[in-house]
Parts: sequence; C-alpha cells; structure tokens
Amino acid sequence: MNSTLTARLALGLGLLAILAATGCREEEQGRVLIQQKGVYQGTPDQTLSEDQIQELRFRARQQQI
Repeated sequence: MNSTLTARLALGLGLLAILAATGCREEEQGRVLIQQKGVYQGTPDQTLSEDQIQELRFRARQQQI
C-alpha cells in the first residue's frame, strides 16, 4: 500500500513538472515583465519609405469628406 501511494505521488509530481515546463509558450519568453512608466520598451518601428508615405497621404485624402 505504501509503495503504491509513493508511486502515485511520484507519477503525479512528474506530470505536474512536465506541465509546468511546457506551460510557457515560446513567444512569451524574454518579454518585459516590469513596465517603466513613460518608457516604450518594445521593438522600434520601421521607418516608412517616401513611396509608403505618399501612398498613405493619398489614401487619407481619399477618405476626407
């Protein structure tokens, strides 16, 4: 009886350890956990090319009433 309880406990702890190890998704690794007020900590935005800026201006003019 005691060995059965020990085996079940070991199995349960092993399964819990496996679930804990696989519970974190890869995209969540290395993300900022402590935020600094007023400081953007994400990746910097790409600069737009002159053609992209002109296209956005054209699209904005098309939407004006």
